Amino acid sequence: MSVEDCTTRYAVILAAGESRRTRPLTAQRPKPLIPLLGRPLLARILDELVGFVTQATLVVGYRAEAIANHFGPNYRGIALRYVHQTQVNGTAGALQVAGPIDAPFFLLYGDNLIARADVLGVGTERYSMAALPVADARAFGVLDIVGDQVRGIIEKPADPPPNALANPGIFHFDAAVFPLLAQIVPSPRGELELTDLIELLAARHRVGYHVCIGHWIPVGTPWEALGAAQFLLAQQAGAVIVDPTATVDPAATLVGPLWIGPGCVVEAGARLEGCVLEEGACVAVGAQVQASVLGTGAVVGSEAMVAASWLDDRAQVGAQAHLRAAAFSELQPTAATLGRLDAATLITRGAVLAQGVQVAANTAVEAGTVIMAPYRSTGP
Repeated sequence: MSVEDCTTRYAVILAAGESRRTRPLTAQRPKPLIPLLGRPLLARILDELVGFVTQATLVVGYRAEAIANHFGPNYRGIALRYVHQTQVNGTAGALQVAGPIDAPFFLLYGDNLIARADVLGVGTERYSMAALPVADARAFGVLDIVGDQVRGIIEKPADPPPNALANPGIFHFDAAVFPLLAQIVPSPRGELELTDLIELLAARHRVGYHVCIGHWIPVGTPWEALGAAQFLLAQQAGAVIVDPTATVDPAATLVGPLWIGPGCVVEAGARLEGCVLEEGACVAVGAQVQASVLGTGAVVGSEAMVAASWLDDRAQVGAQAHLRAAAFSELQPTAATLGRLDAATLITRGAVLAQGVQVAANTAVEAGTVIMAPYRSTGP
């Protein structure tokens, strides 16, 4: 379906959760404001709706005021309505507080990078959902398909069927779903689940599905946030983007793709490859940074080495320190990157530093480390 053919003008985006799994990136900010190449995650989602969606309800909760203050009443022609989920009781509970909505609408999760083509794809039927081909479906909800219709969702099956299709969280509904939400009872984990809504809906109506043709990048952990940033960089096709207010020494080496934000400083002899530098980040003399994100005001000291890491705002890596990286072969990538990132990239981890964390000079941080508080090391 093209934008011109789409008649659905409304979207609901679920963005209320505290997201403890994404800490430390969400210790001081809500997940929708995690920065990705100078723009928050939620902006990246809304961008895919521009041109056909004209109204969106954002279901917010954790640090809701920060989201409302950032986006205001309108985003690129989409009128925004904020609904506060005071009791965070599951995805179906979140949809319940958004209603009633007397129009067809898209329902999206607020923590996945998605493609416009797949939003439009689910809009071809009254009730429909996206279906994501995955290599290993055991970590997903899997669509229970009979013929050409969805009958329900099987949560994290131990032995998924061949060619199982996962639920990536893109739906098309209308006003008829809201009475059904009242029939949902809490799951064993105490939440009202959208998976139960699909089963109730399928017992009364046809629920179709659209097999995803675009990218799908979850942002459920700091490592997945790093993967999302790497994916957006990969879309630059090797380009080196430097803000006009950044200062890059002529003796620094820049290997694209790179995104260097406003006010950044890259000193002589530094080498950057496949990195994101948010506003005011600094890479000192002779430092090497590869496949990493440096948050606002983050600093990498002279001759330090940083790989496959995320330094949150104002984090500092001392001179000649080393944030080591390694591929974790036991990990199974979940992102669908359309070949822009290889599996090795998605399973390679360095370190994640919380806001303001300082790694002392001449120390080493082992691969896979997440540092939530002031860090001490015994030596290299």
